[in-house]
Amino acid sequence: MVSNSRVIKAWLNGHEATARHMSTDGVNLYSYALCIARGMEVYDYTARGLGFKSNTTSRHISLAKEGVKNV
Repeated sequence: MVSNSRVIKAWLNGHEATARHMSTDGVNLYSYALCIARGMEVYDYTARGLGFKSNTTSRHISLAKEGVKNV
């Protein structure tokens, strides 16, 4: 198991990785079992977006958005 930041790096580079509640198959990014991104498109499952799921999922989405921004 790796850190969330390493899962984001793996996702951005097309590799598989798994952390405690975040994972990627190299294309899709998951928070728990919810797909929160595909390719470079991050789905906004937050209170202001598609609907709030959890604080953890919101943190995962923030990490994904930051990762995409820095590519």
